[in-house]
Amino acid sequence: MPNPIPSTVTAAFRLYQAARSDAAFAALEEAGDAALGHAAGQLLLGALLLDRSDLRRAAGAFRRAVLLDPGFGRACVNASVVLRRLNRLEPARRAADWSVCVDPVGHAARNARSAVLLDLDRPAQAQVDADTVLASAPDDAEALLNRGVALQRLGRFNDAKATLDAAVSCRPRDPAAHHARAYLRLLQGDLPDGWIEREARWALPGHAPLPRLAEVPLWAGEPLPGRTIAVFGDEGRGDMIQYVRFLRQPPFDQARVVLSAPSYMVRLFAGALPAADVIASPPAGPVDYQIPLSRIPSVLGTDLGTIPAQVPYLPVESERVARWRSLIGDHGLRIAICWQGNPGTPVDRGRSIPLASFAPLAAVPGVRLIALQARHGVDQLANLPAGMTVEVLGPDYDRGPDSFVDPAAVAQAVDLVISSDTALAHLAGALGRPVWLALRRVPDFRWLLDRDDSPWYPTMRLFRQRSEGDWGELIGRMVEALRDYR
Repeated sequence: MPNPIPSTVTAAFRLYQAARSDAAFAALEEAGDAALGHAAGQLLLGALLLDRSDLRRAAGAFRRAVLLDPGFGRACVNASVVLRRLNRLEPARRAADWSVCVDPVGHAARNARSAVLLDLDRPAQAQVDADTVLASAPDDAEALLNRGVALQRLGRFNDAKATLDAAVSCRPRDPAAHHARAYLRLLQGDLPDGWIEREARWALPGHAPLPRLAEVPLWAGEPLPGRTIAVFGDEGRGDMIQYVRFLRQPPFDQARVVLSAPSYMVRLFAGALPAADVIASPPAGPVDYQIPLSRIPSVLGTDLGTIPAQVPYLPVESERVARWRSLIGDHGLRIAICWQGNPGTPVDRGRSIPLASFAPLAAVPGVRLIALQARHGVDQLANLPAGMTVEVLGPDYDRGPDSFVDPAAVAQAVDLVISSDTALAHLAGALGRPVWLALRRVPDFRWLLDRDDSPWYPTMRLFRQRSEGDWGELIGRMVEALRDYR
């Protein structure tokens, strides 16, 4: 750094080292510009704000540290890490690029960039940075983690498993290493061990905390007859649809189940669980046990042979089905399509399909494409290729507070659903409707590998990319399959 570190910053840092974060924060504030006018002061302020989970202000502090001293590599790395947690991936990449320029041989800089490149779905580039670190530090746990995830994304599963095993060995208490290995285990069909190791997710930075009611034990498989169990709907909409099936099966059919779900899912799940209490708030009465919905397969030890695959297990409202069936009509091969997930989530990268890629399907004689989604991606309807038609269902479609009520009815009223990897694909599968799912080359773990069916949804057919990003070839196979589909 160009200037000596002020004594006020040194004193505050000693308080921070002594786990007296509040005192350190107060010392910096009291010192004012004498401390915060120096890059080291802003770096410490950022670290203190990060400890408070105040990510936006922490990112600002690290940015000011870099502005005060552009050669301050640690501040560049920290800025990249925080921006990544804020899902501001391109700014995070730029900060990581600059940190590598400042310190080309620094491990922290390359590890930070490797992690951001993974979030940007650039695994080959991420592997280069990880390999650069491992060339001089073969036991660097963060580089091993990044390399293992990159290899998995690249489809090199045996190498990925060996690398993630090494990452866990180097840092056995690191939840990120365990979570990455769990994902690979589940993808390869090792469900029992994968579910158990996936529990590490609750300790990941930025992950939602484990839902808990005070002084209520987590259910660990105890007998449930005569008991009340609170179940918390967690993770995404598709995840909840996938896992809610367990509440219709033993041992939950012997208990009083209170399912707390997001308000927009209550109507759908209440119909699926007529004997349960489905509410949008935590249960108010006495409860014997509690469990997050996504944890149930881990406790039950669910494997490929014990997945409860009976469909349908979600209801449809008959009057809505009649309404949409009347509006859609009965002519042609009616295909409801979904092409876009939530672009604001990192998991959507590589999953969603440009709507224009569906044009060869629209060209099949007799086929009618009908938009099943009404939010993300609908702007693409205004820019369809010449000759391509996608029917929309009007301004009233899916406009209420209850998710999936209209899409469920439309899925029931058409001949086939074709979807990218979104919650609407789970919905169609849970309804027992014919659904074709378009998957990227290395998909989400629940779709497994090297099979065209799903043990979760028996009416679903999987179409997998043969090379990463090539939706055209996949859609071409769907076109061929449609010629025989009636």
